[in-house]
Amino acid sequence: MTDAATTPSVDWTALLRAMAEEIDATGGAGARDSLLRAVGQRMAAIRPLTPAPTMDRLAMEVNDMLATIGWGHVSFQLNESDRSLLISHSNLPRVGAAGDPPGTWLSAVLEGLYGGWMGQLGSDPALQVRRMRVSPTMVLLRYSRA
Repeated sequence: MTDAATTPSVDWTALLRAMAEEIDATGGAGARDSLLRAVGQRMAAIRPLTPAPTMDRLAMEVNDMLATIGWGHVSFQLNESDRSLLISHSNLPRVGAAGDPPGTWLSAVLEGLYGGWMGQLGSDPALQVRRMRVSPTMVLLRYSRA
């Protein structure tokens, strides 16, 4: 039996960085983003949301879920003019300097994660989550008709 005090902490940085670089080199940006969206969908299935009656409550549920996995923070803003939902996600984990811009490699996972969660809540299947703007500190996504 291993004592927690003597067990080294696990650092996944080298593995994740090597995987990111290999996936990018092998498949290119389109294949990478498709793969990462599928990973996000699976994450949503593994960590389903509790239905929420209001947008504020939904933000609380999502932020609670993100906190359990250390994946940052989100805020939602309804855009009445085009009936879309703006999703501002901050503090996404970084995979070294991978991605464009650097440190944003996992941003495509968010498309699948939020799309999966919205689907669980009974949204219209014609609606999609797509990235609008990506920076090392924030990913802005739009949930709307394609």
